[in-house]
Amino acid sequence: MFLSEASIKRPIAMSCLIIALSLLGFNAYRKMGLELMPKIDVPFITVTTVYPGASPEQIETDVAKRIEDQVVTIEGLKHVSSSCMENVCQTMLEFELDIDVDIAATDVREKLDLIKADFPEGVEDPKILKFDINAEPIIYLALTGQSPLDELYDYADNELRDKLTVISGVADAELIGGNIRQVHIVLDRDKLAAKGLSSLEVIMAVREGIKLIPSGRIQDRGIEYDVKVDADYYNISDIESLQIAGEDGQRCYVRDVGRAEMGTKEVRQKAFIDGKEAIYIKIIKKAEANAVKVVDEVKAAIEKHNQELPGGMELVWVSDGGTFIKATVRSAWSDIGQGVALTALILFFFLYNFRSTLIIAVTMPLTIIIGLFFMQFLGYTLNISTLLAIGMSVGILVTNSIVVMEAIVDRLNRTGDAKEAARLGAGKAAVAVMASAGTNVVVLFPIAMMGGKIGLFMRPLALTLLIMNVVSMFISFTLTPILCSVILRPRPEKKTILMRVEDGFNRFLNVIIESYRRLLTFNERYRLVAAVFVLAVISMLVYSLKLAKKVGFGFVPNSDQGQVYVKLEYPTRYALDLTVKRVNEAEERLKDLPELKHMLTAIGRVEGKIGQASEGVYLAQMLLKFSERTEREITLNKLMEITRQKFAGYPECIITVIQGAIVGGQSQDIELEISGPNLDELDRLALFAKSLADSDKSYLDTDTTVRTGKPELRILPNRAVLADLGFAATSLGTALRANIEGIECGTFKKGDRNYDIVVKFEKKEGKQQVEQFMFPGEAGKPLVLTSLGDVEERISPIQITRKNKQRISKLLANLVFGKSLGVAVDEFSRKLDDSGRLLPGYGYYFGGNAEMMDEAVGSFREAGIIAILLCYLVIAAILESFKQPWLILVTIPLGLIGVIVALALTGQTMSMFVLMGMVMMVGIVVNIAILIMDQFNVHVKEGVPIHKAMISAACERFRPIIMVTLAAILGMLPLAVGRGIGSEMRNDVGIASVGGLLVSGILTLIIMPILYDLFTRKNHQKKQ
Repeated sequence: MFLSEASIKRPIAMSCLIIALSLLGFNAYRKMGLELMPKIDVPFITVTTVYPGASPEQIETDVAKRIEDQVVTIEGLKHVSSSCMENVCQTMLEFELDIDVDIAATDVREKLDLIKADFPEGVEDPKILKFDINAEPIIYLALTGQSPLDELYDYADNELRDKLTVISGVADAELIGGNIRQVHIVLDRDKLAAKGLSSLEVIMAVREGIKLIPSGRIQDRGIEYDVKVDADYYNISDIESLQIAGEDGQRCYVRDVGRAEMGTKEVRQKAFIDGKEAIYIKIIKKAEANAVKVVDEVKAAIEKHNQELPGGMELVWVSDGGTFIKATVRSAWSDIGQGVALTALILFFFLYNFRSTLIIAVTMPLTIIIGLFFMQFLGYTLNISTLLAIGMSVGILVTNSIVVMEAIVDRLNRTGDAKEAARLGAGKAAVAVMASAGTNVVVLFPIAMMGGKIGLFMRPLALTLLIMNVVSMFISFTLTPILCSVILRPRPEKKTILMRVEDGFNRFLNVIIESYRRLLTFNERYRLVAAVFVLAVISMLVYSLKLAKKVGFGFVPNSDQGQVYVKLEYPTRYALDLTVKRVNEAEERLKDLPELKHMLTAIGRVEGKIGQASEGVYLAQMLLKFSERTEREITLNKLMEITRQKFAGYPECIITVIQGAIVGGQSQDIELEISGPNLDELDRLALFAKSLADSDKSYLDTDTTVRTGKPELRILPNRAVLADLGFAATSLGTALRANIEGIECGTFKKGDRNYDIVVKFEKKEGKQQVEQFMFPGEAGKPLVLTSLGDVEERISPIQITRKNKQRISKLLANLVFGKSLGVAVDEFSRKLDDSGRLLPGYGYYFGGNAEMMDEAVGSFREAGIIAILLCYLVIAAILESFKQPWLILVTIPLGLIGVIVALALTGQTMSMFVLMGMVMMVGIVVNIAILIMDQFNVHVKEGVPIHKAMISAACERFRPIIMVTLAAILGMLPLAVGRGIGSEMRNDVGIASVGGLLVSGILTLIIMPILYDLFTRKNHQKKQ
């Protein structure tokens, strides 16, 4: 091997290269960012179209369908979803991953420009926005205290927000609770009617009477003067002197019909922190920003800002993603360190040589350090994918060095020349190491090339493993021979205590090897027994495949982040004050939850799937922040169960208790979408699906998108009467809006601040007031609203949901802990199909995590097949044989047995990381068979009969195979049994890998010689 030859001839030069790479690795680690997950660039575009006053049915027909029909022809569009709500249509376009979102946005804009003229009058121009899935909330704060709510909001909006958004990496600070300050002109409806006026006259007076109007410039003797008409007011009380009307010498001022005061926009959202009213602040990071760095900088700014807070205010740090990310990274590095230590320990147990163990203990960490340089070069951060890859590679990294070092030690004990032994031993192991590392490398290429969303998660993991394997092979042929030539010494003639222990261990191992030899000889002699053993292994494989259906597939394991979201949905008829009252009752139920640190509640806005949210005064969401996992004994799943129990008997509320998704947002496990033409039938099917879920204890928090409509008062204008009065129907609507919600009609300036001036009626309870609104009629004869139109009470749909140009209703549910998503989807599909309730034209589809899981399973299936084919070609090329690789590849299913049984025994599911580990194991499992086959070829070249050569090769390779297998198992064992923060995302792949390696290692040692004997016996007999 030229690398080992060069390393032995010029050890200082090669050492300098390795030292330089190590320094670059240390420097790269210092610069690498910390993230929870790899960056996901998913091209999403949102289109928001406002149609004031339109119902969801009108929005669907006049807006949503027109947009969908136009954009569906754009190349690369994957899904188009529309939410038709009162006054607004939200359309989300999801494109394939290879589509440039900037080009897609341009295409969408051009398509919608073509149909603007087709929209009904009153529809505003669609707003097209690129949605970045990586720009997510990273910090949750609450501003509370003794100050009034409007002062808290004003400070948060104009002081705190400005200071936070200038921090590097912060995109925005979103506020919930309170509202923007405004100047209100509050009208007394009786006084206004007595003057024969309406709110429209007041609005017109404000628009024409309060304004700063630049009039131009004039020059005088070379000096230029700006000319302005300053019709602004600089004191709120002065606004009351604004004249509204002045007919027949009678002047009417604002003070005659109302008052001017400082207020806020109508509050539609409220927030509470631990039962106290507050302003909920969500810090959203920029897409490209490093989460941990943003958290650290914001935390430093907040600590400084706390000293400047006005009296009576308190800023509470509730939760942040950076703390969990740093704890997860520390936990992952701890698992990696334990794996390195265990691997070194097991090697010492076999070698009983401090020098040999030292060599392995040095080469493993250096491989990781040098690998970090190449990871940073590719732009990777330290996240769950890359750290998992490093953890999985710990046991593999030592394999190459073990094979090389064992060959060197064997040569050293025979010759006594360390330098020559290092050169010849490394060259002798070259084929085995290249075959072993080569198979590990080629199986990773298909995963690195995977498409779909899952490919975005897996690519950093696969490429990190690839880097570690290549660096490991480089170290094995450079640093390992150098250290062996310098550190190793021939076995001394005088026996030490350690040597006596080693001799005892070797005698014990030789007894095992001799028993193993007798077993192989017995199997060769008694062919029937060998065939029965093969059938038993095949039966185990068939059983494990059946067991796989029960184990099921999942997406990504949820991790205990110490927080739980509780969504509360009250009847749509609820007003904000009633919702607040009910939420206070809910907080009372939860305030004594164990380990609860903070309870942050938002009313009026709830988060949904990543990038989506729902708004309405009947909605609320509570963020329950508990102690960190390492600080409490009770599990998060148990805390969620207690939370659900606390709400037993809580009336008129749909309650959903969920963990935050690892990729962001708060989505539920099951998201069943039922599509069809008729809304009523869709609602019936969704309710039927909910009844199926409720009858099964595997489902929790079941819900549907079926909702009772919201009560509304609809005014139908009497056009004939309005025409006689010269009063347009739209003017009637504008006047009503001014009376109830208010209309912005001017600006009040004070210092560097601007405040909108809003004209509105004084707030009054009772729906009957609408019928009694007074409007100007003939001179001195005002008319009530019922004279101008009819007032009807109706029930209006809250929302119509569409996907891929079809109406849909949804069933949403969570799964009990331990229930796999794949099994749940299969079982529910069978129940729904067997029910016979789906009429022609109606269908169903599982979206969300189930959709991504199906895509991932298909991608991994393809990647697994390609990996096996590439593995075969590499082995064939190295062994220069097209026949021997078939025997080696037979060992792959043996690892599958161990994987499935291990997952079943521990209650884990086949997550995406487990599937990744299974594909990677293709390269690991065959290494054992390659070691045997390589030694077999050596004996055949020496003229040993093939069956005897196979048994001798298996026995001679027994020791390194056990070493390699145990090293790989112990290297991954901390991943399987780790209990640190974030360990849930590593446990399943660790358990699967340990099980697969253990079973495949044991069975390969027995099954490979048996299969070789069975398939070559006839040829062997002919030769004899």
